[in-house]
Amino acid sequence: MLLLGSKTYLLLNQKWTPTLFSAIFLACMVLVQGVNADEQSDREKFFESKVRPLIVQKCLKCHGPDEQSGDVRFDRPPSSSSIQFIVAGNSEASRLIKAVRYSDLSLQMPPDGKLAEEEIRTLTDWVQSGAYWPTGGPSTGGPGEGESTSKAKPPAQQIDEMRVNHWSYRPIESVVPITVSDSKWSQHPIDRFIFEKLDQAGLHPSSAADKRTLIQRAYFNLIGLPPTYDEVEAFVADPSSEAFPRLVDRLLDSRHYGERWARHWLDIARFAETTGYFPGSADTSYPYAYTYRDYVINAFNDDKPFDRFIVEQIAADQLDLKEKEKSALAALGFLTVGRRFMNRVQDIIDDRIDVVTRGFLGTTVTCARCHDHKFDPIPTADYYSLYGVFASTSEPEELPLLGDPKSNPKYEEFLAEQTAKESEVAAWLEKKRKETEHELRNRVADYLSYAAKSLPNSEQADLQPLGERGALRRQVASHWKNYLADSSDTKHPVWTLWHQLAKIPPDQFESTANDLIGEISTANWLKEVNSLLVTSLRADPPKSMEAAAKNIGKQLEAAYASWMAALISDPAATQLVDEKMETLRATLFASDSPTVLDTEKMRRYLDQAEQNKYNQELGKIKAVHAKHSGAPGRAMILVDRDKPHDPHIFLRGQPGNLGGAVPRRFLQVLSHVDGGHPFTNGSGRLELAQAIANPKNPLTPRVLVNRIWQYHFGNGLVRTASDFGTRGEKPSHPELLDFLAAEFVANGWSIKDLQRRIVLSATWQQSSQFREEPFRADPENRLLWSMPRRRLEFEPLRDRWLSASGKLDLQIGGRSAKIHEEAPRRGLYAYMDRDDVPSLLASFDVPSPDASQSIRAKTTVPQQALYMINSKFLIEQADALARLTTGSISDSERIVGIYRRALARDPVPEELQLGLRFLKQESKTESIDPWVQLAQVLLASNEFAFVD
Repeated sequence: MLLLGSKTYLLLNQKWTPTLFSAIFLACMVLVQGVNADEQSDREKFFESKVRPLIVQKCLKCHGPDEQSGDVRFDRPPSSSSIQFIVAGNSEASRLIKAVRYSDLSLQMPPDGKLAEEEIRTLTDWVQSGAYWPTGGPSTGGPGEGESTSKAKPPAQQIDEMRVNHWSYRPIESVVPITVSDSKWSQHPIDRFIFEKLDQAGLHPSSAADKRTLIQRAYFNLIGLPPTYDEVEAFVADPSSEAFPRLVDRLLDSRHYGERWARHWLDIARFAETTGYFPGSADTSYPYAYTYRDYVINAFNDDKPFDRFIVEQIAADQLDLKEKEKSALAALGFLTVGRRFMNRVQDIIDDRIDVVTRGFLGTTVTCARCHDHKFDPIPTADYYSLYGVFASTSEPEELPLLGDPKSNPKYEEFLAEQTAKESEVAAWLEKKRKETEHELRNRVADYLSYAAKSLPNSEQADLQPLGERGALRRQVASHWKNYLADSSDTKHPVWTLWHQLAKIPPDQFESTANDLIGEISTANWLKEVNSLLVTSLRADPPKSMEAAAKNIGKQLEAAYASWMAALISDPAATQLVDEKMETLRATLFASDSPTVLDTEKMRRYLDQAEQNKYNQELGKIKAVHAKHSGAPGRAMILVDRDKPHDPHIFLRGQPGNLGGAVPRRFLQVLSHVDGGHPFTNGSGRLELAQAIANPKNPLTPRVLVNRIWQYHFGNGLVRTASDFGTRGEKPSHPELLDFLAAEFVANGWSIKDLQRRIVLSATWQQSSQFREEPFRADPENRLLWSMPRRRLEFEPLRDRWLSASGKLDLQIGGRSAKIHEEAPRRGLYAYMDRDDVPSLLASFDVPSPDASQSIRAKTTVPQQALYMINSKFLIEQADALARLTTGSISDSERIVGIYRRALARDPVPEELQLGLRFLKQESKTESIDPWVQLAQVLLASNEFAFVD
């Protein structure tokens, strides 16, 4: 069977084998690497936000304008000398990567200490992706001392000029479509704009698509699922002129509509269910990320006005939500489901600025993190104004429930399992607390010695928390220092002696200390001191405070050892018999003693290995919340801090290098939207959201309308969907874009209304048949002389396989499934792990969730073909499809049944005859069931994977 165009053909004179299929299929596929229209912007953002700051901080000292060690410079694009140091596209061959990995003993950079693993990965990714370096911008050297940016701040008049001169910043014009010569075709306003451009180019639109094509197109565009054979036949047989509008309304009202369009938005929202790489054993999952996805599904299904959709995703917690509206809190997942960058706050905020500004405004604001935007009117001050907004927020430890959970067996089962896991964690921590108290009381001498060496009059610098018996717990050592600094108790049996000795200058310690200890008969303060300590110090006169501290510590340790021995003899003992020894023991067990721990202190005092173990234990609780079907949903919210953050510019993007203060406010180029006033309501998130959703804002409606158009036609009127700046493309039909944007706002920001307008247009209902004349004049079909033929994205393609086999689980909402492990849920519900994106999803161009993605790559690679041929999953669907048509029917009827389920049509006579001959030939062998082979060929055909 050969796959060509939209039809399937059987090769009868060749014996069918999977190998033959593979060869034919691969021969028919062209290796085409799709180009993402936003790729340049993404590469630039990655360089400016990740690579350039790293180079400035770690490399310029030795490889900058003042010094070029090894003839390598990093203050400008790689020169001919340094180009050998970086092999673009091949990190393994680049000496730079070898140097930062310390894999070459003769070349290790930086020489004073290896970079963090995340920093090494950043440089590796940069080189591997082509070592992109923007041209025409400022050097990496950044601003001089005292400057706020790396070049002069764009004056207000420059921003004003851009607001007037650049098409995307100008107010949306209310355009009236002109009357065109072909009024019959151009009855819809959209069609008049399209026809005008075609007519100017000497072209004309394609004829209307047939009804079978139209229903397939509508189903996949609007709900992402195939129509059944009966639905297709009923639509084809309906002669009413209202048949298609009724079909469109029915699909827009389908609960599956929200699933289809939520998937588009989740690409923009960089949705995933893990934090990304994090060292140690901390659980990186987001147990409640699915509640954000469900919010988006419901928002599309309910046709939530897009301006409200914006506000809820940025500031739902700031709204006066009624009890039945509390589910809107889940919208804040838009901000919180991003990467965590190993908890680097600056990068987390940068990610949130990026998803908001690119997602809603089509503007690459994060390019201004280190310097003024090189191409767009976004000064660094604007970036840090928004930085201040998000720096004024935090994520609460206890996430709010999305409504009161209802008691049912599943929920009760969840509570029981949660309680059991919490008890296990509490028991582990209590056991560790007791063990640690025991450890601390056995090492008092070490901690006191460290405290002695840390005294203000000590001459020891860069002191590491170490004792004779190994490393000390840093937090405990700090607690001992603070504890011993308190000299308010002048009659303490132990610490009075400590405080007197601590006052002695180190160079006078030996003589003065011995004099003090010898004053037992005359010094009143010594009469309050435990005599065991005095006797011990007199027996071994200390030469330093450290020696005295060690001696005192040993006596306290001896008291603890006596106590442990006493408990063995009498577990009910409450104190030591020896009064002097009991005094020392009681000191260690006092409520304020550094050796007495409560649960909170124990959590802080865990060392790294213990913290990893504790994280594993906590992960067990988190796993119950993440996986148990009875766990109630919670919203991944942000809340405002009590005191908002007053932002300063970070010179060169470095947090420790502060420039001038800036107010929290909206972008200056859009200051006319909200008056340019500083935000005064808490963090300013609500004011920011309202400015973005303001009808006066020209970017937001244009960006959204363009996205919707893109998802219907394959390309937007502006092909750089998340970059409406000067580096982005201009709209192919600017008047149409403004017309739709104005209508969109006027009609209550209704996405369903906008989509209905688009799909009822003659433009959208054109045939996709190839025509040579317009192709020569407009090979990219920018003028839309036909409907672009489009391949299904992976999610609806997989859904269609499962639908054909009768196995698709149509449950809406809920927790994700690992569809790469063959779960039968819709592709929308695929579990996305940032640190381990399944290769299956990557092979079929499901984008990385590390950053907002407005356009998916379109590749045709062997992995895709091989999956359709060899994967267990597809073979199982083919087997299920073949079995659905068994029974007391003829082979012809069974072939018809397979075609109807797979392609929602009857086979043409030629296909039927070829199928019968194929089955007759293959049935004589002992190979794979020919019915399964036939079904698989249909499931892997172009007709199955493409929408005309």
